[in-house]
Amino acid sequence: MRLFAALFVLIVFARCANQTSPNGGPQDKKPPALISSNPKSNQRNFTGEKIELTFDEYIKLKDPSEEIMISPTVGKETKFQVKKNKLVIVPKLKLAENTTYNISFRDAVQDINEGNPVFNLRLAFSTGDEIDSLSVSGNVYQLFKEEPPEKITVALYQADTFNIFNHQPTYFTRTDKKGNFTITNLKAGLYRIYAFDDKSKNLKVESKSERFGFLTKQFNPADKVDTLKIPLMQVDARPIKITSIRNTTRTSSVRLNKAIDSIRVESEYQNYFIKYFGDQQNEIVFYGILEEQPLEDSLKINLHLQDSTGNKLDTIAYVKSVKVKTIKEKFAINFTPTQYDYQAGTITTTGNFNKLISSINTDSIYIQIDSTHFKAVEKKNISIDTLHHRVKLSVDLKLPKTEKDSPTSNPILIFGKGAFVSIEQDSSKARNEVIRIEKEDALGSLSVEISTKEQNYILQLLNGKGEVLETKPNVKKHSFSFLNAQEYKLRIIIDRNGNKKWDPGNFEKSVEPESVILYKTFDGKTSVPVRANWEVGPLLIKF
Repeated sequence: MRLFAALFVLIVFARCANQTSPNGGPQDKKPPALISSNPKSNQRNFTGEKIELTFDEYIKLKDPSEEIMISPTVGKETKFQVKKNKLVIVPKLKLAENTTYNISFRDAVQDINEGNPVFNLRLAFSTGDEIDSLSVSGNVYQLFKEEPPEKITVALYQADTFNIFNHQPTYFTRTDKKGNFTITNLKAGLYRIYAFDDKSKNLKVESKSERFGFLTKQFNPADKVDTLKIPLMQVDARPIKITSIRNTTRTSSVRLNKAIDSIRVESEYQNYFIKYFGDQQNEIVFYGILEEQPLEDSLKINLHLQDSTGNKLDTIAYVKSVKVKTIKEKFAINFTPTQYDYQAGTITTTGNFNKLISSINTDSIYIQIDSTHFKAVEKKNISIDTLHHRVKLSVDLKLPKTEKDSPTSNPILIFGKGAFVSIEQDSSKARNEVIRIEKEDALGSLSVEISTKEQNYILQLLNGKGEVLETKPNVKKHSFSFLNAQEYKLRIIIDRNGNKKWDPGNFEKSVEPESVILYKTFDGKTSVPVRANWEVGPLLIKF
């Protein structure tokens, strides 16, 4: 009887157990806590060959080579080992004497189950009698962009011979999600600072592919140092080099390793060719305009090239005619949408052509205002930029008030067949461009007042996409009129050298990039809405 009762209880218990799933308990949101370390925090005269940290639970590592920042560096191949609840760091390089080391673990150390990272874990120690305690902080921001950059390496150097493209820094850290940074445990002395997107993870700036920025002024962390602002940009700072020269029957293409800004050519054979950029500005094409070639096998050309950073190359290239079979392209010109300027009373449009233009038939180009009114286009209305293979058309078209207010007043820019003839004697196709003209009461305006001691600056009006719509140099007051109802932005470029364009600076010449300021409202917004038949402003921009 007792045996039967025991079996009955066991069966009932088993059935109850099968009907409910076990409760896993509350989610573990508590990160690991540091119990001890060797060396201890702020320990002096440390002589060990490895660094050990012990936590109150089992841990795992996330991207330790990226997340754990050891400054000064102890070598790229430093080992990070996890043994249950212990982290062991074995430096690749021997720790230097009388040096303060600072380790920032960021989000590298996490609990093994939920991945909760240890918050703000840092460890500083010294191999000498003193702990360096100075620090510097600041912010890295992107030129011409609003969003802050993440995980940008910020580094310090002291030697005048240091080169950010060739050498690795001693002290470094990474920015947070807002672009802020702090480098701690510094000793007194003069430093220079720079920032870069270390994609290759070699602690060197790869100027072709990585964003970088720098400040030329030295600072001493022992002094009162203002929050440092480092502008980040992407510019190819490599020296200019010729990579190849390709010759055909009528053209010679000189390929470069990077885009350039300007070309100057010296040659006794300059009458034999026309020069222009290829599809991109890292290629210079020399087109032989004469069927008869000189007696020499090749033509000697002296090239004087310069890029946007001020790098120059003075070199010699040899071009010649080589009989090869090439595929003939069809002549084409692609025009941008035609714009009407209410204030100037002009229409403008720009086209890109794929072949050099030899002639223009203005009889085939005109503006149809309505069914009975036409406006002729003259040669003076057309300009050609051979170097950049662009053609620009600008025509006075002051429309009568009644026509301008009429919703049907949309003139048509007409290009007849053969309006443009290429150097290979093929002609452009016929095309019509409708000139969209809004009613004046559908447009608004935006006025600006500038307060500054800067001598040279550039005021720019941008649309919501960041495209530059209008540029005004050195104006104290200006009104952007006849604007479509939409969001706009205002930008200031500090034009230090007065050349009316932004310059990226040059690290080798210790020249910083020109400053860029984006207008912000009192609540921090960068967009300014313009409504139909409204005038916004005047907005005060002070710098």
